Amino acid sequence: MRLKREGDWLLLGRGKSSEVFRIGNGEVVKIFHPAVSDEMIDREITAATLASSLGLPTAAPRARVDVEGERALIYPEISGISIALAIRKQPLSAASLLREMAGLLHSVHTPSASGLRTVKSVLQTDIDYGPAPERLKSAARDYLARLPEGSQILHGDFHIDNILVSDSGLVILDWAKAAIGAPAADAVRSEMLMRFGEGPADPITNIWRDWAAGQLGHAYRKQSCLTPDQLNQWRPVVALAWLRARPPVRDKAFTRYLNKALRDAGLPILS
Repeated sequence: MRLKREGDWLLLGRGKSSEVFRIGNGEVVKIFHPAVSDEMIDREITAATLASSLGLPTAAPRARVDVEGERALIYPEISGISIALAIRKQPLSAASLLREMAGLLHSVHTPSASGLRTVKSVLQTDIDYGPAPERLKSAARDYLARLPEGSQILHGDFHIDNILVSDSGLVILDWAKAAIGAPAADAVRSEMLMRFGEGPADPITNIWRDWAAGQLGHAYRKQSCLTPDQLNQWRPVVALAWLRARPPVRDKAFTRYLNKALRDAGLPILS
């Protein structure tokens, strides 16, 4: 199916991988940047469709289309604002929204699923192609192989810009990094994205980010019944894998975080 860009399309958002436009009739089009692989688009289609079929609050794509030579997906439009924007508008709502976010992440991790790549294979690839020294990569491979497999769907990019606050509740967007595996890996990544992901990194905001990550982690542990030890065992490999594509935000703080996780796991640290 081919579409032509129309002058009345309203740009709703622009990210690293795509632009999203309202095109009318209750639909939006997500147009991918040329650098995005077909594999990632296929994964988003499969994962979003799977998540919707499991009853999770998300939208499955309606069609894959071509927009003047650019690859795109048609989605139903969901009215709402991101958790990030909701917190900026009402800062006192932060604690409540973070608890809801933790509950939503736990609900993602509740059903078993199949048909996607495994999170261990994702971490292994990112570690292998990342900038860590070979001695650390080798030790991390052995460590990762000993971790539990898991059979739950993992979002892979669960952060405050990928969750909408709608009239019917929270809605999850962007399943392009989804995988199957142990929920602890996804929970650790979500907390890490809150603390060290893209966004402002001034001293006051960093205090808030650390607080928010702590709130999210505490609420998730309470709802999932996962122990700190179960989460901590994934922390070194999740953080090490992120070196491959991590944004340059809070570099010194992230290196301290990574080295502590590596040291606690008995792995070599970064110099």
